[in-house]
Amino acid sequence: MSEEIETTCPACSPQEFVWHDILKDGQNMLVRCQVCGDVHPTEIETEKTIPVRIVISRGDESFKTNALFEETQVITTNEELVVEDQNGEDVYPIQITSIETPTKREEYAKIADVETIWARAIDEVDVKISVQSIGNTNPHTKRVPGEELFEVGLEYEAGGERFRITRIKIRGGKFRFKRGDKVEAKHIKRIFGRVAYKKGWGGGRTAWSMKRNVRNW
Repeated sequence: MSEEIETTCPACSPQEFVWHDILKDGQNMLVRCQVCGDVHPTEIETEKTIPVRIVISRGDESFKTNALFEETQVITTNEELVVEDQNGEDVYPIQITSIETPTKREEYAKIADVETIWARAIDEVDVKISVQSIGNTNPHTKRVPGEELFEVGLEYEAGGERFRITRIKIRGGKFRFKRGDKVEAKHIKRIFGRVAYKKGWGGGRTAWSMKRNVRNW
């Protein structure tokens, strides 16, 4: 079966695209119209790409790069992309946090109108944790893969402190607090937990012995 393409036909459809069979591929493409059988050369327009500045944050640090985008592409805030720097040396999985045009910040915009993309790296993220103990709250920060799952009700360890997750605040303000709720690290604003004590939850079991419920970093 020959390859096909939609393009205009000078004989029967000079204004609208119709299906053609590709007789010769390459820069000087030769095609045959499936409607009238006319054989003619055609040029396929390639999408123009333009460089756009991206400021990427990871934790408290940020860096700048430039990546090529198709100028008609539309991007939106919170969209996840994998971008390659203009020199093709590095690839960055990111989530867009803000889109800057020459006049203002936008929720969405065509690439041709974008001045700067503000984003955060999501291949690795810094997860902030607040662990509550008697009369005290201890803060921790841990860098983990962006796709790592955290589950309400399970135990984890950070900064030498073992704790059980009681709720997870998601970026955007929502909470997950039901036992078994799972959230990927890249979507987490903060984890809240309570210190897991040795004496436990009844039945002769202890928080330390329930290894199936423990996740170590």
